[in-house]
Amino acid sequence: MCLPLDDASMVCWLKTQVRVIEAWREELASRPDIDMEVVMRLEKHYAWLTAEVSDLEAPKSRQAA
Repeated sequence: MCLPLDDASMVCWLKTQVRVIEAWREELASRPDIDMEVVMRLEKHYAWLTAEVSDLEAPKSRQAA
């Protein structure tokens, strides 16, 4: 099933995923047995997801201005 990406509930869900990744990053940083490969993959995904959320929100903020 495909939903439109500009749907407000989809953007809200994606923002929730960003917060989950932020919590996961904090948890990984506190571990003594940190796996740098996992950290690097997580950081790459976090950067991608935050950029996507920003891109999805950009048209709305431009319209409001």
